[in-house]
Amino acid sequence: MQNIINIALVIRGRYMDEEQILFERLKQIKDYWVKTSIEGLDKNSDLIWSECETEYNLLQSIICDEEVKKAYSTVVDELMKNIIHSILVMFDGGDSLSDKFNIDIINADSKESLKEESSLNEEFLGYLLDSEEKNKIIINYPSNLF
Repeated sequence: MQNIINIALVIRGRYMDEEQILFERLKQIKDYWVKTSIEGLDKNSDLIWSECETEYNLLQSIICDEEVKKAYSTVVDELMKNIIHSILVMFDGGDSLSDKFNIDIINADSKESLKEESSLNEEFLGYLLDSEEKNKIIINYPSNLF
C-alpha cells in the first residue's frame, strides 16, 4: 500500500512540475505582451508587430502620463490573465465546447495529460497569485539588506 501511495505522489509531482513549467511559460507570454503593449505607447516605438498602428498612434497622443500608462498596463494585464484563464477553462471542460467534444493538453513525450486530476484554470490562477506575492516581497525588501 505504501508503495502505491509513493508512486502516486511521484506521478502527481511530475504533473505538478509540468504544470508549473506550462504556467511559467504562459505567464512569460502574458508579461511579454503587456510590456510590448506598453512600449507601443512610446512615440518612437517600432510597431511592426502590430496590425493596429493607427490605433496605437491615437493612444500615443492620449496616454502620455505615467499614471495613465500604469492604469493601461493593469487593464491589459487583467485582460491577458482572463484570456489565458478562459482558454484553460475550455481545456478543463468548463466551457460550452465540452458539449461538442473535449480537448486536452498532452505531453508529447510521455503521452500523458497535464490536466489529469487537476483544474488547470484554478491552478494557473493560484500560480499567478503566488508569483505576484513573491514579486511584492522581492520588490519591498529594504535596500540596505543587499
